[in-house]
Amino acid sequence: MGLDVSFLEHQSQSSITANILNGSADYGIGYSSIIANFYADKPIVMLANFFKQSPLVLVTQKDIKTPSDLRGKKIMGISDSIDNITLLGMLSKFNLHDNSYENIATNFKIDAFVNNEIDAMTVFTTNEVYYLDKLGARYNIFNPVVYGVEYYDCNLFTSKREFLRDPDRVKNFTNASIKGWEYALSHKEEMIDIILSKYNSQNKTREALLFEAKQTEAIMLPKVFPVGSIDMQRIKLIVNDFKQAGYISENIDKNLKNFVVMNSYNTTSLWSFKYLDYKSVLTIVFILILGLIVVLTKNWAINKLNRELKQRVKEAVRKTQEKDKIIFHQNKLTSMGEMMENIAHQWRQPLAQINSAVLLLDDLIYAEGVKNSEIEEKLTEIEHMTTYMSKTISDFRDYHTPNREKSDFFLHDNITQALKIVDMSLLHDNFDVKVACSKNYKCTGHKNELKQVLIVLLTNAKDALSYHKIQNAKIEVKVTKDIDTIKIWVCDNAKGIKEEYLDRIFEPYFSTKHKSQGTGLGLYLAKMIIQESFNGSLNVTNTQEGACFEISLKV
Repeated sequence: MGLDVSFLEHQSQSSITANILNGSADYGIGYSSIIANFYADKPIVMLANFFKQSPLVLVTQKDIKTPSDLRGKKIMGISDSIDNITLLGMLSKFNLHDNSYENIATNFKIDAFVNNEIDAMTVFTTNEVYYLDKLGARYNIFNPVVYGVEYYDCNLFTSKREFLRDPDRVKNFTNASIKGWEYALSHKEEMIDIILSKYNSQNKTREALLFEAKQTEAIMLPKVFPVGSIDMQRIKLIVNDFKQAGYISENIDKNLKNFVVMNSYNTTSLWSFKYLDYKSVLTIVFILILGLIVVLTKNWAINKLNRELKQRVKEAVRKTQEKDKIIFHQNKLTSMGEMMENIAHQWRQPLAQINSAVLLLDDLIYAEGVKNSEIEEKLTEIEHMTTYMSKTISDFRDYHTPNREKSDFFLHDNITQALKIVDMSLLHDNFDVKVACSKNYKCTGHKNELKQVLIVLLTNAKDALSYHKIQNAKIEVKVTKDIDTIKIWVCDNAKGIKEEYLDRIFEPYFSTKHKSQGTGLGLYLAKMIIQESFNGSLNVTNTQEGACFEISLKV
């Protein structure tokens, strides 16, 4: 294409969108805030997305264990800007708002944090974390992704003026950017050499740049999503979140096809016929000819064929979208597994120290000749509790670690482990949980995925029982087996599901709960897992007492 390209380093006091619109720059990289800019009638278009997750996180001092502990603390770098919406969204889940903590203006340095002058600060996982580790700083990380706040970052965009003036240039520039990222990911050392020789304005070392490259690849997820691809469903979810947060007016409704003008396959959208590739042109010509034949002949057979073709295309698209959702969910499980592994690593030693302290107390009491049954009983109780906590950590870690290799496993063990994960909430509400399953029943497949399905069903049953305030609430898990089929029932006495909801209960994003309590993806993903991973089925019926979910698996 022969473009002469100059890179402009972003200045914190300037707006990237404003620079694009006033002609100071032709293309820019922005946060998900460009979506809000589009809804504010800024004439911009989105071309590609590179970071599937934001690298912006909070690091806290070691004694701050959960976001709730940040109340009244000093936090550097959080503002009410939409660019911080991932962090603000995470904090809001813990009822923390701008008046809940002391906001310290950022100076983009970690000195204040290292010297314990502040309690927390915003950092990028691709940058400041490296320097904190080099200094041996002790810290915790609160990542919005872990708390369900997931937005696109590093989005390529341009002005609508540029797109309409030269669509070919926009398309070629976008594809060149994507190829550049793909090359950079597979040639990290070469890219680092170029940065060190030409673009190292921050004076980073080779080691720091290599750390940044690896962290960047981790949030781009190139093995899960094509580099540069845009998922319209994710864009719509971000729009909904922005509306709930007040960054976009609830009354504004725009056609996102006028904003996301490049599809996942990096070709111009269909609304610009002049710039379609030859395959798209042939497809459109074929459809037009087929439509003309239908109109002229009014042949029933042609109509039937057309309907069948549309159904096949629709089914193929549906299956592709479902697989994308499963892959995205599995990647999320991987992130959760890594987090649980870190928690397990950090908790093991304190739990062991507690047990050691209990043994020491026991020895001291014995040496003093003191015999107190109540003290001995409490020490034994502490030992049992720490053992239980250690086992619970293992259960959570194993549950969140995807196992892609199929294996034989006992259903009774799988059900027991699922119950342990939701055990405390069931005990708290005094639910009567009964399990009827032979300890000899075996199943072949991904045991953690079946455990995930069971947890979804048990959690939904618990929520329904709590919502209806059922007296003598009970949940029953029953397993039967015949020659070639295993059936698992999860039933409750929570009055059942409304008839008008029964046909929609497994649809994605459909939920009978309030938005703050569920996303509507649990049962959808549960059904997909049973179908895709176990070649089985998941259905629901109402009984006289409540709802009964039936999992059917082939032996």
